Amino acid sequence: MDQSVPVLEVQAADGKLLAVMFGYACHNTTLSFQQFCGDYAGYAQEYLEEAHPGTVALFVMGCGGDQNPYPRGKLELAQQHGRALANAVEAALTVTQKQAVKGPVKVAMGNVALPFALPPPKTELEKMAASKNRWEAAHASLQLKKLEVEGKLAESYDYPVQVVKLGSDFTLVALAGEVVVDYALRLKRELTTESTIWVAGYSNDVMGYIPSRRVLEEGGYEAGGAMLYTAHPGPWRPEVEELIIGKVHELHRQLAE
Repeated sequence: MDQSVPVLEVQAADGKLLAVMFGYACHNTTLSFQQFCGDYAGYAQEYLEEAHPGTVALFVMGCGGDQNPYPRGKLELAQQHGRALANAVEAALTVTQKQAVKGPVKVAMGNVALPFALPPPKTELEKMAASKNRWEAAHASLQLKKLEVEGKLAESYDYPVQVVKLGSDFTLVALAGEVVVDYALRLKRELTTESTIWVAGYSNDVMGYIPSRRVLEEGGYEAGGAMLYTAHPGPWRPEVEELIIGKVHELHRQLAE
């Protein structure tokens, strides 16, 4: 787990709080009904804006692809989790020794080809297309259609990675997809030149779950089961973690030059 609550405070020249950006690494899924609700993150924003009139509160999803709220299932639990998160942000706002963030702002962005594991052969896809599991059948039928039209299935996905530096002390790493928590924990260990590393998921593109090698080896939903609900041919290969981390380091070095 990554239980840190990163907070970026924006003040006017007179010290008035204009905006507060905060994050947490957990799915925003206390609830699972077909209605509109900002869930725990939306309630946290609401509580912060109520406590600081005129302030805009912004939530950034962390690497919570394999993290769920607990307990969950009721509206009051989403409110309870939102209150806990808002309280953590309030605690950060009251810290007397805050770290000033200065410019210049530098941004680097690039893409890396993430390889898919070998898909099932056509004969297996045809069997899956007749499955009683409607998701498995739909996914296999889509792959068969792609084979018919394009002659082959996708071998990789062009995955975007972005790094933003504010001065020499603060770096935001923005990763695409539903990234599991291992990426944030690892990058905060490895990027040691700044005092603050903020790792966000769900950034610039959401193409599915982005598992680490650990999660791929464990198997399960995030490792590959969720691919049934995407247009991708199947799960990722084990080297995707090293490819993504390597791209982050490459972009980070570019900004240091």
